Amino acid sequence: MIVDLNLIGKRALVIGGGNEASRKVEALLSQQCKIFVVAEKAEQSIKNYAEKGKVSLDLRKIENVDFLKDYKQLDLILATTDDPDINREILVVGKKKYGCYVYAADDPQVSDFSHPSVININDTVQVAVSTGGRSPLMGKSIRQNLEPLIKKSISDLILMQINLQDQLRSMSKKMIPSVEYRKKFLNELLGDKSVNQCLEKKQIPMARELACERLNAFIQINSNAW
Repeated sequence: MIVDLNLIGKRALVIGGGNEASRKVEALLSQQCKIFVVAEKAEQSIKNYAEKGKVSLDLRKIENVDFLKDYKQLDLILATTDDPDINREILVVGKKKYGCYVYAADDPQVSDFSHPSVININDTVQVAVSTGGRSPLMGKSIRQNLEPLIKKSISDLILMQINLQDQLRSMSKKMIPSVEYRKKFLNELLGDKSVNQCLEKKQIPMARELACERLNAFIQINSNAW
């Protein structure tokens, strides 16, 4: 079962600094979580993220899992070292000590989950391709074939609509107590020609102002219904 974990405010540890670790870090960057990386050597991209303060990087020789003692709380552990024995030990200690989700890149079958091959569009839309850990190589191949088609189908307008919907969804939760009527409002907003015309022209503040006007008008008309 493919799920999208809510990692906002959580603590994630990536062990290893190679290409696989780099991909895991990039996937975590959009999740608004605290990212720790422990590695003997690290890809330049990981070092760059560390320099920008986006990840906490600890460069050390990994001979055992004693380094885990430095972390009092973790919500997610991703083991990507090239030593399968170390990865297995990380799995065992991670589950026993932290009770969190643990993943080993070299053996998804014994991990708590398999890591899909992800198409990431502007950190707004993520499309996952998974073989359930049976063939990560094929998952990657399928993603590479699908990625150009999916990116072509997701326009800038769709991305801007998603961001506007996110903002108005938060506002409507505070102002419309009925789930049914919140969905009704957001559906109307999605098809609003004036709002979409502003988005197409990249007039984002005006689109948001119009959306807020639509919300207030919707409440005035429908408030007696909930």
